[in-house]
Amino acid sequence: MRQILLIPIICYLALLLEFTLFNLFGRWGDPHLLLLVVIFFNLYSGIRFSLWAALWAGMFKDCFSTMPFGTNIFAYVVCAYVSLAVRKYCYERGSDISRLWMVLCVVTTHTVVMGLTHKMTFEEVQWLDVWGSIWLPELVITAAVAILVFDRLRDLAKLLKF
Repeated sequence: MRQILLIPIICYLALLLEFTLFNLFGRWGDPHLLLLVVIFFNLYSGIRFSLWAALWAGMFKDCFSTMPFGTNIFAYVVCAYVSLAVRKYCYERGSDISRLWMVLCVVTTHTVVMGLTHKMTFEEVQWLDVWGSIWLPELVITAAVAILVFDRLRDLAKLLKF
């Protein structure tokens, strides 16, 4: 029960930190912390808590997005299921390379889903620009901080005993 109540708070804090880092450092200094939270809860607690985190992360992102409400919720839920598939078939417990592989798969899925929903909602998407100016910076910086974030979230989970 404690974990269900703390997931929205953790997602909100991750959103605030994401927003602050983006304002301080721009696109190349903005890790996708909400995706890391969704991945962490999938690895640490299972798909139910990962979906709960995806729901809250998507709602918080949708509040500040120009896309129709629910787009980010959909994207994060898809990412939660992708992280489940990667965990089931490719993940090795305790391996940093496996964690980075999962980050690569989830960030790529998130980019594709958001690009496709943008294309369906608004206009044609220039995929070359998406890969160069959105996916690459997001992947590089998110992968760079992923291990540190996972370790800190694990420490927080142990501290809060969930």
